[in-house]
Amino acid sequence: TPPDPLETIKESIKVELGKSADELFAEFNDKPLASASIGQVHQAKLLTGQQVVVKVQRAGIETKILGDLDIMAVLADLAQKHVSYLRAYQPASTLREFRRTLLNELDFSSEKRNLEEFAENFGKEKCVHFPMVYPDLCSRRVLTMEMLVGVSGEDIPGMKGAGFDLNEFAQRGANMYLDMIFRDGFYHADPHPGNLMMLPGGVVGVLDCGMVGRLDETMREEVEALLISIISKDAVELTDSVMRLGSVPADLDRDELRAEISNFVS
Repeated sequence: TPPDPLETIKESIKVELGKSADELFAEFNDKPLASASIGQVHQAKLLTGQQVVVKVQRAGIETKILGDLDIMAVLADLAQKHVSYLRAYQPASTLREFRRTLLNELDFSSEKRNLEEFAENFGKEKCVHFPMVYPDLCSRRVLTMEMLVGVSGEDIPGMKGAGFDLNEFAQRGANMYLDMIFRDGFYHADPHPGNLMMLPGGVVGVLDCGMVGRLDETMREEVEALLISIISKDAVELTDSVMRLGSVPADLDRDELRAEISNFVS
């Protein structure tokens, strides 16, 4: 996404944090490291010397997203009322969940809390690292955090060139997710390669924690039963698990679902 002009970014920082970027940071790189749909990231240096990244929300993006969500809500209601084959997918409920998730992403103070919770959950893990946040330099639209230096998960040649065992790195990432889901019930919900980094020593660095999910104890037990059913290729139990986990339409053909699931597990 094309970045916002530097003047716009600096004005947002001043409005949100009460001081100019020049007062708050010893250095502030004019050129963004990355630019995405909701915000962009600039490298900076604190007055105390630490290298950080500053994530700043795009000017006007919240108004634009709220307008788009209103349009989508109308379309979802129309689809649910008038398109019979879409009704089973519950477009209105799906849109409500999408809206809740997206609005949470617009609140960077929520991402700050997520980073702090992940750091606490994995504080004793030497193979996983989340960026430290600087609360005094954070707000609803600005997030200042430790700069991670490593190789992006998108850069396969770079990861291979780093000389670390990629299978071990993948294993560490998989174990991290199992811990998030089954130990903590709190997980990173946007795990594309660009949000993972290989840090020195093969440590898994995790970025962009604005989108998260939570599982209560009952849901964790259901997911565990689901996985055991898949491993044991038990189509009957897997069908029951899917029906317990999902929001099942009243007219569901259970036998047809079980036949589909039998094909899946085989």
